[in-house]
Amino acid sequence: MATLHYTESGQGEPLVLLHSGGMSGAEWRPQITLFARSFRVIVPDHLGHGHSPMIAEKLTIGDMGRAVLDLLDHLGLPRAFLVGSSMGGAVALWLTVHHPDRVAKLVLYRVGYRKDEDTHAGTRGMANPAYWRSVGMHKWLSDIHQPQGGPDAWEQVISRVSEALEPASTDHAHDLDILSRIAQPTLIVVGDRDPVAPLDQVLEMFGAIPNCGLWVLPHATHVTATNTWRAESFALEVTRFLQRQK
Repeated sequence: MATLHYTESGQGEPLVLLHSGGMSGAEWRPQITLFARSFRVIVPDHLGHGHSPMIAEKLTIGDMGRAVLDLLDHLGLPRAFLVGSSMGGAVALWLTVHHPDRVAKLVLYRVGYRKDEDTHAGTRGMANPAYWRSVGMHKWLSDIHQPQGGPDAWEQVISRVSEALEPASTDHAHDLDILSRIAQPTLIVVGDRDPVAPLDQVLEMFGAIPNCGLWVLPHATHVTATNTWRAESFALEVTRFLQRQK
C-alpha cells in the first residue's frame, strides 16, 4: 500500500504532478483535466500535506522523494514524467539526481537547484501564517490540511516546509557538476521576477543541464498565474515538451 494519498486521471504515459510546499495535490486542479487529455496523470499529496501522513519528526526533500518512489512501485511504473512546482520541483530534482532511471523527462517549475539565505528568505516569509491570511488563502489551507490535525494544522505544515529548505541542513543542495550529469530532457519554467527561484540561478541551471529548455514567464513572481489565466498555455507548453521525440 502506498504511503501517499493520490488521485489518477486519464490514460497514456504516466505523468506525476508534484505540488509546492504548503499546498496539496489540489494545487494542480486547473491543470489535471488538460493534462489528462494526453497522459495518465498521478497527483500525490506530499508527506505531511493534505491527506498524506508524516513519517518522521522532520520533513525532508529526500523522504518526500522516497515516498514518490514507493508510489511509483505501488503503481507498477518503472519510469514517469515528473512536473514539480517549487518544493515539488526540489523533490523532482532530487529524484532525477539520485534515481535517474525512474525519470523519463523532467519539468522544474518555480525552483532553483540550491537554497541560500536570500532565496530562503522568501520561503520563510511564506511560512508565516500572516502572509496567507493577508492574501485570503488561510481558509483554503485550513480545509486541505484538516487531516494533518485539525483546522490549525496548516500552520505547522507551512513551518515544516521552511525547515525542509533551511540552507544549512536541506538536501536540496546540488551543484552545477551534478546538474551537468542529468541526461533526461528537461524544461525549466520560471517567472522573471521570482525571489524564491531567481533568474540568475535558473540561468545557471539552464547552462548546466545538457538537454534543457527554458520558459521565462514575463512580469511574474513566485505567483505566476498558471492556475488562472495562464493555465491553458502552461499545460500546452508542458504537453508539447513531454511529447517531443527528443
